[in-house]
Parts: sequence; structure tokens; C-alpha cells
Amino acid sequence: MASLHPPALGRPLSFPHPHPQDETDISQDDGTPRPNSTSQFTSMPLRDESGSVRENSTEDDHSLANTFGTTELLRQNRESQIVDPNGQGTITPSFPSQGGISHSQSEGSQPTSQEVIPARDTAQTQITPSGDHNEHTHQASIAATSNPKNSDREDSSSSETMHNRPSSSSAPTDQSDLHDPSSKRLVQAGILVGSVSGAGTAARHLLAKREDEVGQEGGRQPRGYEKVDVPDKWGVGSKNVKEARRKAIKKAAMLFGIITLWLWVCLSIFWGSTYRLTSFLPSLTVHVIPFDTPSSTSYLNGPMTQQMTYVANEPPSIVHLGYEIKDPANYPNGLEDVRRSVLAQECWAAIVVNANASTAWTEALQNGDATYDPTGSIGIYYMGARFYQVVLLYFDSLISRDLANPLATARSQALEAFMASSSTNPALLTNAARVPQAIGVGFGYTIFDIRPTPNSGWAGAAPMEASLIYFLIFAFYLCLFGGMARMKSGLNSRLKMSSMFAIRFGWPLLAYFFLSLWQTLIVRAWQVPLTDHLGRAGFVTLWALNYVTILASGFALETMLALLGISWLPFFLIFWIIPSSFYPIELMPNFYRFLRWMPFVHNVEAYKIIAYGTNLQHRLGLHFGILFAVIGVELICFPLALLFERWKSDRDQRKQIDEKKKMEESEKKDNGENSNGEA
Repeated sequence: MASLHPPALGRPLSFPHPHPQDETDISQDDGTPRPNSTSQFTSMPLRDESGSVRENSTEDDHSLANTFGTTELLRQNRESQIVDPNGQGTITPSFPSQGGISHSQSEGSQPTSQEVIPARDTAQTQITPSGDHNEHTHQASIAATSNPKNSDREDSSSSETMHNRPSSSSAPTDQSDLHDPSSKRLVQAGILVGSVSGAGTAARHLLAKREDEVGQEGGRQPRGYEKVDVPDKWGVGSKNVKEARRKAIKKAAMLFGIITLWLWVCLSIFWGSTYRLTSFLPSLTVHVIPFDTPSSTSYLNGPMTQQMTYVANEPPSIVHLGYEIKDPANYPNGLEDVRRSVLAQECWAAIVVNANASTAWTEALQNGDATYDPTGSIGIYYMGARFYQVVLLYFDSLISRDLANPLATARSQALEAFMASSSTNPALLTNAARVPQAIGVGFGYTIFDIRPTPNSGWAGAAPMEASLIYFLIFAFYLCLFGGMARMKSGLNSRLKMSSMFAIRFGWPLLAYFFLSLWQTLIVRAWQVPLTDHLGRAGFVTLWALNYVTILASGFALETMLALLGISWLPFFLIFWIIPSSFYPIELMPNFYRFLRWMPFVHNVEAYKIIAYGTNLQHRLGLHFGILFAVIGVELICFPLALLFERWKSDRDQRKQIDEKKKMEESEKKDNGENSNGEA
């Protein structure tokens, strides 16, 4: 039997009214009233996409097919089947959704070949009566099949009936003269019903299978259709969460123990650097240079060298600086060589007994020179910007304390010699009265901060302290989120080793380039002096310094990320931050000599040279060289760490695959045992 397939879902359906409005109703020959145009549509049994009839549909199915009466007609179809008592077959009403009208053999008639009427365009529509008169329709169809003449008469009667149908469905209709519809009309009605039932069946099928299709191509669960299983909630002390509670407590205890251990390690390293800080002050050398001439008649050289030698030999329990007596012959250019030695960081400070200091005092008293300045006798030279936390805090107070005794000794010896000479020359006393500062003070000192921190340059203290911590944290974020992005995107396991190294190496080079630029621009925006000592090259030099520093710090983070993983990387960050807040290495125990290779130490020292000129310019090359050496070591360790990371990742994937295979084999084995047991 030819099958009329329902049209694809979404095909437009048209329902033109088949009757002119000026036509009137007539009754059937048997006087049975026909229903008006508002009667319910009839349709074909439900079909799935393969075209098979679904016999298990019920009237309460919620689908588009029920909307068009498909299941209703299916029920009527089953109830209206007539079984031939002679065993010739079952008399079944035909339905046009099969592609045409198929007439079964009527009772008592000879078997005839089945007549199939080909399907027409689905745009042609016709309304088939339903309800209480379906049985009359079926009987008429059977009679038409057995008697061609009846069929011809039915064609004319049906045509006349349909032609005279009233245009208004709301007005009562006289259906006494209506005849049964012809085979042609039934075909048209079947095409209409088949189209509607096909659309309903497809929609019903899609809705019924929607849940299974979610996650596949073209499948999407409609809004509000999701079935979310929310687990039950329990109290923390409930026995239902006993195992989860035990695991959580175990992990929390382990994590707390690791944090406690790491806290003791890191904070001990930090506080160990400042523990007994003053006991390491003798490591800060201070050169004492006696320029006073002639030394045989000097009132200052003897007491100064004697006092400073004594202080330098005191035990570390007594707070003092490391004084060293230097031969004036080592400074042929006098004060110029002294300043150069301080700038070259050969010493932290220099105490100079100026030449002719004793002679100037004696001549001032003898001549009555009121312009005599006692503070010109001794000069103290240091650089406050070298490490202002130490220099400004300790040097002024300690040097002043240590100079008090030799200055008093020198003044008393000078006054004693002056009084001895004035006993034979009373005019000296008259002249000395004009210079009271020479008698009352005698000798003093002046401090020269040859590289001070200017009032407009104190903003430069931030890049040497907290700013480095922020700088490192930004590099940490780039490293962390880069690792998370590669993990979520699957690049870690899908890229070749060469491509992975290119990404892990190239991304920091590009990102840190601009990050160091922003850091340098912020320093310049807050008017930190960068052109006082290097001119216009100061900004570019500081940018290069920041770039090299963050590379040295960032590549260390990338290396540790590959070795430790994302979860443990913050622990390394804590350790990596500590060296950014240390005092000078000279004030620490020997254990901290490793800081000479830390990037932040050389960044701070080079920054001070650029901004304040705390060292000779050729020392910039030393700090840059050490930073490049650190980067070179990291570039050797970085590929090895990536190889270790890839090996570990592949090993974990193999373990997961093996575990999955074991689980599948175990399930197959269990299923086989169950099937054997049932057999």
C-alpha cells in the first residue's frame, strides 16, 4: 500500500474555505443531519518518524497530535473495525493519511483488487465530519467500493452537499439533505489530516525525546524543563556526612600544618635578618682620616685616632660603628678623594680631620679673628640616600657620641697650651676675648650628606620598598592566570613541547615589557628625580632595570609553577617576597649572603644610582650583569621544569586511563556473573 508521508515539521499549512458563502446546505438522502463546519477535525493515528502507527497513545497525551484529534480517531478506528464472519478479512474504514483511500472488502461481496487513489498536493484541504456520524461515513465508503454506481451517485450528491454548505458556522444548519462525502473529498480531507497529524507527531516526538537529546548536536532543553537533583542537606554532625567530614578534617589539618611550618620558616628568615641588628653595626665601616698638619703640634689627630681605635675594639654588645684609621697618603687629592671613596661605597662614612685645624684655632686666638668657625675642624661625609633607614637613624647619633670625648680632650689640651703661652704675653688674652667660640667650643664638626634624599625625592622611597612587593604580586597574577587559562583550554595536554615552551617563554617577555613600562611611568609621574645624574637616559635606564628585574622574578615563578603546580605556587610567592624588605646585607648574619643573588637587592641598588647617584655609574653594569646571570640560570632550569611537568601530566593521564579500564573490566565481569547466576 502506498504510504503518504507526513510533511516535514515547519512546512506551512493552508486551510482555504472550500465552499462559497452563497451556497446552502442540503440534507442526506436518509434524512440524517450532517454536522456543521465547526465540527471537530479528525486525523490519522499517531506515527513516529519511521511512519509506524503508535497504538499505545491515549487521549490524555500532552502533545500537538492530541490537539488535532489524532488519538481520538485512533480510538474510534479500533472500535469501528468490523470482522468478516466468513473469514474474508476485516472491514476497516480507510484513512487518507496512507497516501490514498484503501477500501476493504464488504461483507458478502466478491474479493476485489484494492483501489488506491494517489495523493494530491497537501495544500488542498477538506473538512471531514466526525463525532456521532463517523460510522455513517464508514458505511458509505464501503458501499461505494462495492458498487461503482453508488460511487457515481455519491460523487454528485456529495458535490451538491458541499456546494450548498452555508458560509456562517454560527447559524443553525439544515442537514437533512446532506449526502456522504465522495472518495475525492475523503482523499482531500485525508491529505489535510495527514499534514496536521504529521506535524503533531513530529512535535510530540521531539518533546518526548528532548531530554535524551540534550548535549547532542541540535538538542536543547527548553526553559523550565531541566530536572535538577538537589542532594539532601545534613548537619555537620550528622552520620550521613561522616566520611565527607573525615576527609575535610584530614585535609584541613594537613593544610594547617603545612602553613604553620612554612610560617615558621619564612617569618624566621625575615625576623632573623633584623635580630640583634645593632650587634652588626661594626660591619658598617667608617674611615677616620687625620689630615691635620703638622701632626706633631696637632690637638686633634692624637685624641681622634686614639678614641676611634678604642671604640672599634669594643665588643659587639656595645653599639658602635666600625671605625678604621686611614693613612692620609692614600688620598693625594685630599677631600676630593675622600668624597670619591664614599661615592664608590668603599665605606659607609668618612671622618676627616681637616688640614691645619689646630693651626687655625691657634691663629684665631692670637689674632682675635672673630670669623673663626669651630665646626670647620672636622668633616663627616656620608650618603643618606644609600640606605636612609640606617644612615639617618644610626650614623648621626653614634658618630656624635663617639666624637664627644676626643673633641673635649683636644679642646682642653689646646687651651692648656694657649694659657701657658699667654702667661708671658698678656696681649693674647685681650685678643682671645674677641673669639669666645674658640675658647668655649674649641673644635667641632660638620656633616656633609653628599647624596641626600631631596625634599622632592622622598616619593622615590616607595619603589624601593612596598612597590617591589606589588610588582612581584602582579607578576604572580600573570603567571597564575596564565596557568589557569592553559589548563581550562586544554593547551597543557594538547600542545607539543616546543610550542608549550614558546608560549610559556614568549608570554612573560611580552607582558612584563609593558608591565615594567607602567611601573616606570608611575615613578616618573610622581616627580621622582631620574635626570639628575644620568640625564635623559635615566627614564630608559630605569625601564630596562624594571624589565630585567621582573623577568628574573617572573621566570622563577614560571619555573616553580611547573614544578609545584597552581595549588602550591602561593607558598613560593611568600618566600619570594621576603628579600624585598631586608636591611643591608652587612647588617645580617653570614647566612644571608645568598641575598647577593636576589633580584630585588640589585634592583634597589641600581635604582638608587639612577635616582640619587649613590654610586659610580660604572657599577650599574655590575647590577645588570647579576640580574642577567639570574635570568640565565632560570632559563636553564625552566625547560627542565617544563619537561617534568609534561612527564607528570602524561603519567597522571595514563593512570586515569588504566583506572577507567579496570573499572570497565570489573563492571563487565560483574555483569557476566549476574547473567550466569540468573541463567
